[in-house]
Amino acid sequence: MIYPNGRGHNQWGRDASVPDISRIETKLWFYTLAVSYLDAGIEALHFGQAEIMNANDPDSEHWWQLLRLVRSYAAQHSRRHLVLCDAHVPSGGLLRQGRLLFDFHSFPLRIEEVPDRPQEGVLRVGFVDSIYGRSRGGITPSGWRCEHLPYLVEVDNWGASDRPGQPHVGGCWVWGYDEISWFAHQSQDYRNRWLRYAWNWVREHDPNGFLQMPGSRCLHSPVDGQWWYFANMPSAAVPDGFGQEDTIREIWAAPAGDSLPLAP
Repeated sequence: MIYPNGRGHNQWGRDASVPDISRIETKLWFYTLAVSYLDAGIEALHFGQAEIMNANDPDSEHWWQLLRLVRSYAAQHSRRHLVLCDAHVPSGGLLRQGRLLFDFHSFPLRIEEVPDRPQEGVLRVGFVDSIYGRSRGGITPSGWRCEHLPYLVEVDNWGASDRPGQPHVGGCWVWGYDEISWFAHQSQDYRNRWLRYAWNWVREHDPNGFLQMPGSRCLHSPVDGQWWYFANMPSAAVPDGFGQEDTIREIWAAPAGDSLPLAP
């Protein structure tokens, strides 16, 4: 499944390499996984970092073949006879002959630290490779045309730096953390205010973007020994909840187009 020339070998540790989408084994593996999820009732599939798997697929022919097979299976077997497919697209999106490969795009929020305000993070158009204003358009898999495909931005996870909690680590680090670890290390009040801020900011700066809520996510930099973030309110069922459940409900319940106050 991996690149024959060694590209991406062990990129995320031993035996954790980047697949090559042009290889038949890779397509068979993705298709088998997709079918198993569809048979279980799943209706949306995330295909990961699609653009690091396509070095041998410059015209997206192999991605197109795979996604066509997945959608064909969904048309016959899934609950609503369709499946929504997305992937991370740092270029803004993959197309084949003017047709978009995915139903919507996804990307990390790309949170920028504010060095003179300890632990604070903000969003900014153009910060590193953020997707704001860059989601590419075309003809969607459903047949409608758009200038910019709608997308989700997520509070992403990718690892731990060697200076957690410190500024100026560089790259995409937020105070030395990945995004969800930074978020989890903040106070509950700040997490709730920041979710409202992020929701408002994304809607104001790019109407094609939507904030994906951090319901459950692994923590590479643990909080008080806890290696997983849960948005739930703390309870007997979820004793380690971080307390964003009510805020997420409030955001989702707000009338479309309304800005949310930073505090309830």
